[in-house]
Amino acid sequence: MSGLLSCCCPFLYRRPSAQRSSFQNLNGRKDFKRQSFLQLGHTKSSEAVALPAAPSVLETVLRKFKKKDRDEPLEAMSAWMERTADPQVVSREAVVLVLVGLPARGKSFISGAVLRHLKLLGVRVRSFNAGDLRRDSGKAGIEANFFSAANEAAKQERERLAMLCCERLLAWIRSAPPGTSSIGILDATNTTIARRQKVLETCFACALQAEADDKAAPLRVIFLESICGDPVILQDNYQMKLSNDDYKGVSSPNAALTDFKKRVEAYEDQYEPLQENELDYLQNKLEAAMPVGSVQIYDGGQKITCCRTGSSLVASPMISLLHAMHLTRRQILLAPEFDSQQKGIAAWDYRQILIREERKENRTIDVICGTSKHAVKIAQDLSKVGNRFDKAQRPRCVLNLRALQGRSEGTCDGSAVAESYGDLVRRMRVEVILLLERLPRSVLVICPGDDVRRVLYAHFCGCSEKSIADLYMPESTVLELARDHKGYSCTEIELNTDSNVSID
Repeated sequence: MSGLLSCCCPFLYRRPSAQRSSFQNLNGRKDFKRQSFLQLGHTKSSEAVALPAAPSVLETVLRKFKKKDRDEPLEAMSAWMERTADPQVVSREAVVLVLVGLPARGKSFISGAVLRHLKLLGVRVRSFNAGDLRRDSGKAGIEANFFSAANEAAKQERERLAMLCCERLLAWIRSAPPGTSSIGILDATNTTIARRQKVLETCFACALQAEADDKAAPLRVIFLESICGDPVILQDNYQMKLSNDDYKGVSSPNAALTDFKKRVEAYEDQYEPLQENELDYLQNKLEAAMPVGSVQIYDGGQKITCCRTGSSLVASPMISLLHAMHLTRRQILLAPEFDSQQKGIAAWDYRQILIREERKENRTIDVICGTSKHAVKIAQDLSKVGNRFDKAQRPRCVLNLRALQGRSEGTCDGSAVAESYGDLVRRMRVEVILLLERLPRSVLVICPGDDVRRVLYAHFCGCSEKSIADLYMPESTVLELARDHKGYSCTEIELNTDSNVSID
């Protein structure tokens, strides 16, 4: 029991910073008008950003739910820790994942990957996209001027849509059945400190309202910022952005690209990178506590920093996925090892697909197989296919993975239990799924059964675990998964099965 509590209670009291101490000293002066502010390290023109004088969402809720003042923020955090340490609630948690970053930095791609992966693991998760809400409200294809900070009316409309998105997310979290964990993803740019503070206040108000409800899952916020300065990645992302709904029907791709770059420049003029001291914004609100953490991804996964996320059980698989994934464009080829008559597909057929796809990409493709006799023979034959490209490239990687095998059917005497799709997902997650995410090049995966192909397809293209068994897998067909701006799209490639061999 003590080990369980220690896993859930890693929070320690942070000494007040010099900034907070000076703020408290000023409160004692009679001529000082109380004003909340946040000290910044990298602002463009000033080091202090003042909040609006009008009552915020947080202040309104705090007036309604006023409690006895406490001397230290530690008491509020201790109460939160005591509540979450209860064995009955340790397995349930509500997380608001707030995306931060300029357009074309991979936010929607990351959001889609997190959503699909957590659904595969059985977590209740949903994404709320502010851009989709804007387009649904009749503002699809709007010009770049709409995103300028100088356009005050458009700015107010953007803020309204973003907060509406946040409110819908919190309503969805509150509607969760008792005993379930939820992750709501706020997919928006959230590039200003004022916007992020307003999101924090709205989430804190929700946490405060649900504090008295024993059935409500504890709420926490994690900021996920994608930062990218790699010109190759940016150029690729710009091209993929031209296929979204804002540029459908645009006859000139160059005109669409010019307009999108102007949109990015409008966001760059008002962009304020996420700072660690923003996570402490609510610490001086003594009535309750809500953990706030952050994850920052640089250049599509070249560097990742995590802050105050270790205590979240639901966020743990999300963090491991972010450590594995990248934004390099590539293909995942899911091929069956056997045909409909359970005859092994000849290595020659895979060789032809390998050569054809490598000519299209002009680079070497890696191969992953299972450990059956037929799979080992395929791996031996494909490893002999020479590298016809730049000799400086890394040689072809051919792996035989023991974890890449179908579900166990169990035994009649009960000595072995049949595996469910959930068991198969958990077994394949680290050794197969995250490995595929890490590989930088395109890869051919020779799957020993349709259940393995269903799991991999669901991870890359999306499907909840409950409906994995209903996914149709075409026979003697390779599924070619190609990355787009929100995930992977699928096309089918027919296999020539005339030379298939029987497997003893």
